[in-house]
Amino acid sequence: MDWRRRSVLLFLAICFLLRSQAAAGDNTWDLTEEEDSELERELKTLNKPYVKSFKDEYGITYDCVDIYKQPAFDHPLLKNHTLQVIYHLLRQCI
Repeated sequence: MDWRRRSVLLFLAICFLLRSQAAAGDNTWDLTEEEDSELERELKTLNKPYVKSFKDEYGITYDCVDIYKQPAFDHPLLKNHTLQVIYHLLRQCI
């Protein structure tokens, strides 16, 4: 039982030390203008505006993004990719 108490105390001491070092450190980021503009550009590509938003009966909110503005198409290998969709429901109706 003594080893459990020591291990818990050691764990708490390590957590306290890590927390105090993080609080004592300088939390500001020194970014150059180039790095700042690159970060802003990357954030603009990630933050796509949604077209429609709806909530289901469980309270979960879904944001619908335009199919041609999906974040997956921002990948360099998919830059000139054309979207190919087969409408199964439409084909079944015809």
